[in-house]
Amino acid sequence: MVVLLLAVVAVAVVCVQLGSWQWDRAGVRGQQALEERQEELLAAPAVPVTDVIAPQSSFRSEHFGRRVSLEGRFAPDQQVLVPGRHIDGQDAVLVVTAFHVEGGPHDGAIMPVLRGWVPQGAILAERLEAGGSPEGAVAAPPPPTGRLELVGMLGSSEAAGEGGLPEGFTGGISVGELAGVWGTPMYSTYLVLEQPAQSGGVRPAPSPVEELKPDPNLQSTAYAFEWWAFALFAVVFWVKVLRDDVRDRRLEAAEAAPLRSESSLPAD
Repeated sequence: MVVLLLAVVAVAVVCVQLGSWQWDRAGVRGQQALEERQEELLAAPAVPVTDVIAPQSSFRSEHFGRRVSLEGRFAPDQQVLVPGRHIDGQDAVLVVTAFHVEGGPHDGAIMPVLRGWVPQGAILAERLEAGGSPEGAVAAPPPPTGRLELVGMLGSSEAAGEGGLPEGFTGGISVGELAGVWGTPMYSTYLVLEQPAQSGGVRPAPSPVEELKPDPNLQSTAYAFEWWAFALFAVVFWVKVLRDDVRDRRLEAAEAAPLRSESSLPAD
C-alpha cells in the first residue's frame, strides 16, 4: 500500500503539472489569437458604414473594431464630455460629437463620434478662466466645420453611468442616452475617430481594439481539466484500494476469530 501510495502521488503530481502547463498554454494561445485579431482589425481597409451596419439595427460582436467611412457634418450644438477616464497617464475627458450623415441610404442618420480626449485639468482651467465655478457648464472644444469624410473604428455602446454631472457632461458613451437627447435615427454604435478632423486641442482617442481581452484557448483549457481529472482519479483509485484492503483484512480477522476460539477450548 505504501508503494502504491507513492506511485499514486507521483502520477497525481505529474498530472497536476501537465494540467497547469496546458492552462498556461491556453492563456498564451489566447493572447496570440488576440494579437492576430488586433493586427487584422488595424490593417483592414475602411469600408462604407452602409456595408457594415444600418441605423437603429443591433450592434453585434463582429461589428466591433471594424474600420468604416462615412460622409456628413458635425453638429456643434450636439456635443458631450465624458470625464473620469485615464489615458497616457493623465486624467482625461472624452469629447463626443454628433455627426449627421449626408447622402446615400443612411441620409440623416446620426453617428456619435468620439473625436478624442483632452486633459481633465485643461477643462477645469477653461471653466475657471471663463469665470465659472468648477461645477458650472462648459462647452466642448468645437468640431471641424463643413462636409467631411470620416474614417474610424466602431466601438460598443457603454452604460449610461452615474447621473448628477454638470451640464454638458455624461457618465458614458451610451447610444441610448444620446438618442434621447440628439434624436433618431441613430446608429447603435459610436465611431472612434482617426486623424485628421481634429481641432480645439483634442487628442486622438485610443483605438477600441486595445479594449479587447484575450479568450483562453478552449482546446488547451479542456486538456488542462482532463489532466486534473486524471490526478483526482488517481487519488480516488488509491482511496478505494485502501478501503477494499482494510475491509478484506477485517473480514479475514472476523473469520479467523471463531477458529481461534474453538482451538482454545479444552479437549474432551
